[in-house]
Amino acid sequence: MTYIWKTAFNSSAASLAMIAAMIATPALAQDATAPAQAADQSGQPADIIVTAQFRAQNLQDTPIAITAVSSETLAARSQTSVTDLGQFAPNVALAPATSLQGNSVAAFIRGVGQLDSSFALEPGVGIYIDDIYYGTTYGAVMDLTDLERVEVLRGPQGTLAGKNSVGGAVKLFSKKPDATAGGFIEATYGSYDKVELRGSANIPLTDSLSLRVSGVSKNVDGYMTLLDYGCVNPASGIAPTGTNEKGCQVGTEGGIDVMALRAALRYAPAGSPLEINIVADVSKDNSEAVATKLLYANNPLVRSYVPGDPTAGIPFDSRFITASKSYTSYANYATGGNYTTVFGIPTQVAPGGFTASPTSSVKSWGIAGTIDYDLSDMLKLKSITGYRKADGTSAIDVDGSPLAILLQQFNYGHEQFTQELRLSANFNDAVDLTVGGFYYKATDLLTGRSAIPTLLFDFLVDDVVKNRSASAFAHAEFHVSDAFNVIAGLRYTDDKKTYNYSRLNVDGTVPSGAFFTPNFLLAGLDGLSGTFKGDRLDYRLGVNYRWSDELMTYAQVSTGFKGGGINPRPSAPDQVQTFGPEKLTTYEAGFKADLMGRMIRLNGAVFLNDYKDMQLVRYQCPESVVFSCSVPSNAGDARVFGWELEASLHPTDGLSIDASAGYLDFDYKKITNPATLVTKDMIAPFISKWQLSAGMQYEADLGGSGTLTPRIDWSWRSNYFYNAINNPFNQINAPHLVNARLTYQGPDKDWSLSLAVTNLLDSYYYAGKAENVGSFGVVTGVVGRPREWSITAKKSF
Repeated sequence: MTYIWKTAFNSSAASLAMIAAMIATPALAQDATAPAQAADQSGQPADIIVTAQFRAQNLQDTPIAITAVSSETLAARSQTSVTDLGQFAPNVALAPATSLQGNSVAAFIRGVGQLDSSFALEPGVGIYIDDIYYGTTYGAVMDLTDLERVEVLRGPQGTLAGKNSVGGAVKLFSKKPDATAGGFIEATYGSYDKVELRGSANIPLTDSLSLRVSGVSKNVDGYMTLLDYGCVNPASGIAPTGTNEKGCQVGTEGGIDVMALRAALRYAPAGSPLEINIVADVSKDNSEAVATKLLYANNPLVRSYVPGDPTAGIPFDSRFITASKSYTSYANYATGGNYTTVFGIPTQVAPGGFTASPTSSVKSWGIAGTIDYDLSDMLKLKSITGYRKADGTSAIDVDGSPLAILLQQFNYGHEQFTQELRLSANFNDAVDLTVGGFYYKATDLLTGRSAIPTLLFDFLVDDVVKNRSASAFAHAEFHVSDAFNVIAGLRYTDDKKTYNYSRLNVDGTVPSGAFFTPNFLLAGLDGLSGTFKGDRLDYRLGVNYRWSDELMTYAQVSTGFKGGGINPRPSAPDQVQTFGPEKLTTYEAGFKADLMGRMIRLNGAVFLNDYKDMQLVRYQCPESVVFSCSVPSNAGDARVFGWELEASLHPTDGLSIDASAGYLDFDYKKITNPATLVTKDMIAPFISKWQLSAGMQYEADLGGSGTLTPRIDWSWRSNYFYNAINNPFNQINAPHLVNARLTYQGPDKDWSLSLAVTNLLDSYYYAGKAENVGSFGVVTGVVGRPREWSITAKKSF
């Protein structure tokens, strides 16, 4: 099967042929698998069913802070990637990571998450695909293809979702096959030669067996132009790299090239206690590196290459910063230059020795099997088995200039197996109980080359990470009365992680350790191994009360943790150190209300996070032979007070308004390790005091001529810092982002035409910043996407 799925992706033509085949399938009727609308036919908000507590429940009956979004709402908001989900969920931040982290996502909920994509570290927000846990932030920038819904759970989900969901969880649920034939084909064209095809087909094979196949192909040109500095500045003293048909342009960043296929098979005989769902998917992401711009440059130790004179050359300074608010960069992804090392010794690196490609690719595939079996009317068994594999390559040119301060190209490999068993019982509608176990095993591989000339680093990496986690859990809901419920949950987790280091010279030899020879600081690391072991017991206690059909309130205390690990970037053997898990206890109260005949839906929560043993990076290691370091450690405690409010309003037929607001107040209570250089007056990364969003649409009935629906969405968050060490260099000034969409739907609702504009105000902004002023005298920023338009035609069958 692996071979079959991989072969299907050998060319773009193969994926497009698959989508065409869906449309050619005979006897397809109206798609009956579409999710609930934002409002039902009466204009009232529809019931949304979620499974956050191991069983299907109405969102309004679930005592957890959840933002649940249907596929139709995702499309209306022009949300097509995991990183788009944070715009409209309060206190949620999901963004593409900087190029230093490869093709990964920076995910934070209520200020808790993970910025570093290293396999040695654990995500702080759990990402789930059809209940399969994805154990790394690498490769998590997933396309939202043919989904039924997305659930964003805020707050620690330590008992329900398990480890590394300490901030919360993002759960993607794809549409299941069913017995009704149907499908759609969708084509989009837009800015930067955007060409996007999506399609899906639901095919009943027998009365008991159904197949659903979906696919996407998306290509968008890069919006960040890479320029040849010597060509643009012929009198600079830096020679151009060569001419081409594009003049001084040598490449782009920010381009998208994604293809994905998914096939779901469902066996569900009528009246049978058995249901089996098998889902296989494969994707190929050959996108460019994220669009990155140089913002600060000051390092006289780094100069342009002058043959025979290592002390000469043009220094790294502001001349390499392109025009403000321009989508241009002088990054060349190549080594070569004159240097004064941190040891005071001048050295030279001749150009042409190491060149990387500005790509950020991921190829992945997975297969999942879910078995549901009703042992009796009161006892149900569920088995969830999954296997996933992801491989890719990413390049890093940290200086964004023709000079080479730090150049890396890494190959990533992630392979995981998961198994979860759940046994659920209902005792005369008085108690709902679920007990189960979870097992996770992963092998990760990091290979590549890293060049940092000022440290005399130019080495090969071949690191292997082994990760094993096992847990047992129990969750009970005691229905004391029709209105009053008590909830209790426990989960015990046992973790083990081993990191095996390989550090070799570029010729494959082991660093000798002789002073001032290449990679001498790394001598002794090759072949070393570090292991972390630990266990943890998490709990949840809560009560909820339904006062009426219109109002439910709840209160709870819950815990979660982010797993410990090993330092992935030691500069000497004595920096191979472990660190423990960071822990969170949250006290929360909330309400869910449907008011004025369900014309208004209002959900809110207030919480206090007690944050212990925060994992912060310390940059000074006085106990090491190398004073400068980058070692994760448990170095702080904090408290976070916050609240969230989500509202939807349907005042009349066709009109819907939604809005959200989030507030966070972060306060360090203790810094246990001042070597982190973090002080108590700072705040953790991705903490915005305020986060706001709003959207409005009106479906105008054109009589017998169909409908016309304009929609506008707005989102904004207050300033936040990208690094734990706060300073103006890593502060993000978030813009007001506005998206607009106009959709015409035919009278039979079987076809539509949409015109969409994202970033309508054409705001120039940074989605992230990599600040390395102290180490390398450089700051770069991930430039957000400019204003883009697109037109989409969709046909349903």
